[in-house]
Amino acid sequence: MDRFLAISPKSQWWLFHTALALNVLGMLLTDMWLPMVVGAIVTTYLSVDSTVRIRYILPMKKSVQELERENASLRRRLNEIEQVSSY
Repeated sequence: MDRFLAISPKSQWWLFHTALALNVLGMLLTDMWLPMVVGAIVTTYLSVDSTVRIRYILPMKKSVQELERENASLRRRLNEIEQVSSY
């Protein structure tokens, strides 16, 4: 997931989808089928990967971080209650 840290996930999405469109256009306009098919397969994988990352993984990471923060605050409150009740 952390392969391309130089650009944002949304910029990666645009880059990979543009590359896929250019590959398909190159397949239509040239006779270089084998390199274009390989390029189209690679850019299709990258496009799908970036779409999954933007739509599912990044929101899931945010919700997991929120749950971890909530869990930590609840544990602190529980420890405070235990300390008060032990007196």
